[in-house]
Amino acid sequence: MLQTRRSLARALLLGAASAPFGAMFRPGAMAQGLPVVAVPDFRAQLRYARAAMPPANLRGRYAVDRTLERLDDLGVDFSAGRLILVNIAAAELIAYDMGREVLRSRVVVGANKTRTPQLATFVTSARCNPPWYVPASIEPEVRATGAVGFRVVNGRLIQPPGPTNPLGPIRIGLLDSDGIFLHGTNSPAAFARQSRAVSHGCVRVERIRDLAAWMTDRPSPAIQATLDTGRTIELIPTQEVQVALGYLTVWPDSRGRLVLHGDPYGLDVPGARRAPYRRIPRPLPQAPDEAEAVARAEKPEDNPL
Repeated sequence: MLQTRRSLARALLLGAASAPFGAMFRPGAMAQGLPVVAVPDFRAQLRYARAAMPPANLRGRYAVDRTLERLDDLGVDFSAGRLILVNIAAAELIAYDMGREVLRSRVVVGANKTRTPQLATFVTSARCNPPWYVPASIEPEVRATGAVGFRVVNGRLIQPPGPTNPLGPIRIGLLDSDGIFLHGTNSPAAFARQSRAVSHGCVRVERIRDLAAWMTDRPSPAIQATLDTGRTIELIPTQEVQVALGYLTVWPDSRGRLVLHGDPYGLDVPGARRAPYRRIPRPLPQAPDEAEAVARAEKPEDNPL
């Protein structure tokens, strides 16, 4: 399987290994006296690769076309502020700051029957030591296992924070996400799998501590110290963090070379319907105390699966 993926990557890169990024420069850098930093133009790189591909590479050509289509749907701006990109097709998360990659992590995404949706939204908070509010849809299943260590509060089945909690140490909330979150896990072995489309829709992040540290501008030891308290604590990002959950079957690796990923949901198959997506409007500015109050409010759809 790995060899097949590599051969596909080689076919895609044929004629595109030296493709330019179409680099632009960080807006306002010259005027502010800041260092001029090249920001990769991913769309230009994809278009260049598409033009350079042999006509026989139908899989690669179609994947590039669909990836460009999905980028347009989500309206992602890599040059502005902070962005967390979850590439569903690659089961990978990449964090960008003004277009510069700062973190890359393996993730677990939704299985084909319970797909992770394409969504453009914003981070609300990082919840350390999160409790799990069991969704009503799977509560009978959880109760049937005995629900040892769970509590019932106002009729809701809740699992307190701890080593067996499937949310793991941190849950990153997303604005208007219909119960989709980024979170840790109590089963890290899944990150070693080649095929990581096995969840019920949420995104499990291997480097969840590093991600929380970056978006809250805290050193990693400070995040760990917060976790060590055992208390459920909300950490609010110091600046806006966009989040894009996208199904991108062609995307640059850590060296900037385009890689052709698998198509676990079959969305690149000729004749497949255009993948649905949602774009959440930018939230209105809030005072710090208002943002914290909203973040602390428990949501009934806290679903870690």
